[in-house]
Order: sequence, then C-alpha cells, then structure tokens
Amino acid sequence: MTLQLPVVFIAALGEPGRYWQPVLDRLPDLATVTYDRPGIGGTPHRPAPNPPLPYSAFADELAALLDERDLAGPAVLAGHSIGSLIARVYAARHPHRVAGVVHVDGSLPQFHVCPGLETAEDGADGDPDATVIDVVQGQAEVLDSAPPRVPTLVLTRTPGRWGGDRPAPSGAEELWLVSQRILARETGSPLIVAEHSGHRIPVDQPDLVAYAIRAVHTAALTGTPVHLDPDTLSRTGAHLDKH
Repeated sequence: MTLQLPVVFIAALGEPGRYWQPVLDRLPDLATVTYDRPGIGGTPHRPAPNPPLPYSAFADELAALLDERDLAGPAVLAGHSIGSLIARVYAARHPHRVAGVVHVDGSLPQFHVCPGLETAEDGADGDPDATVIDVVQGQAEVLDSAPPRVPTLVLTRTPGRWGGDRPAPSGAEELWLVSQRILARETGSPLIVAEHSGHRIPVDQPDLVAYAIRAVHTAALTGTPVHLDPDTLSRTGAHLDKH
C-alpha cells in the first residue's frame, strides 16, 4: 500500500464518506481517508447553538481530524460538489498539507444557482439539527483563496445532464460550465468532461474519478506534470474540454 501520500475524500452536501465507495474500490493500493461531517453518516451533530458555518470551519475540522489520525503531512484532496469548495479553502488555510487536488463537479462559489433550487443544510433531508452553511461568508472565503500550485484536475458533468432526469434551470447550464472553466484556468488544469454523468460523477463514472485521482497522485509523488493518456481517458468515458 502507498502510505506516504494519502488521498482525502471530501463528500458533497449531506453525503457521508461511504458515498465515495465506488471510487475507493478502484484505488485499493492507495491510502485513503473519508470522513463524515458532524450530523452525517452517524457522526453526532454539532452541539447547540450550532450556528451557520463558512467553509473555513469545515476545513479546520478536517485538519483536526487528520491530526487525530496522525496524518498532518501532505495529502491529495478529492472534493465533490461543496467538497470542492471546502478543499479550496482548506488549501488556502493549510497549503503545506496539500500535494494535489481533484475537483469533481465543484459547486459554484456562491453555492446557489437560483433561488429555491438548493438548500444550504449540510445533513439529511428534513434534519432539524443539520448545520447550515454560511453561504455569504463562504463565498468570500472561496473567492479569496488562491489555488495552490500543485497537480490539479477539474472534472465536470455531461453537458445537458443537470442531475438525474431534472432539466437544468434557465441559464444554469452555461453558468455551471463557465465556472468549471474558470476553476480549471485558475488552477492551471485541463477540464475533463464526463460523457455519461449528471452531478453524481463518483457514482455514475467511478472509473473516471479514480483515473483522475491516480493521475494527480502520481504527479504529486514524482514531481512531474499530470499526465492524461487520451485512450485511457476515452475508455473511462470522458474527453478534454476544447473551449
């Protein structure tokens, strides 16, 4: 097992660490860490008064968890949806602990695409004790976070597949894709477009996510640029954005 550089998985809003299992099954030789934020996956809720929290609070909780597991050194971060936003703030606050990043259909910095579409509660549907995200402060933190100069990849969903069978809200498809392109440009990363996925890429195309993580992990270990083999990328059901 490759122990010297773990991969830390940061799940989407309200999702437990086991959400990543299809990807984990494809990375048996790597050291991996998943975690359940408070109130998710059987982890106790945060104590009252449990105020709204920005992404920095989640990032610092993750750092504390890794300290408890004697994993204070560099790691590759894999963040899906708001997990990507947490990863961006974590990298800004703990840059010496980040060796590489994989953003999997990361949420927009402002989080809400349009009013009423999403909830800011990080927990199971209807959980009255779920922690609410401080979206405004969180957006400020993300926008103020310079990306680390480490191997990075950005993955995004299939154009036209918003999530499941739901049609995209008016204008949201273009906004989402532009946001992914901006993130790829800011991080010096290619943008990988999944060909068979809505937002749940780790479930819909785990081979693709595992391939991207392994490519970043290898680059971080060897100190070389991220290498993507076109044939392998095609076999995992993806292509590079040509914008």
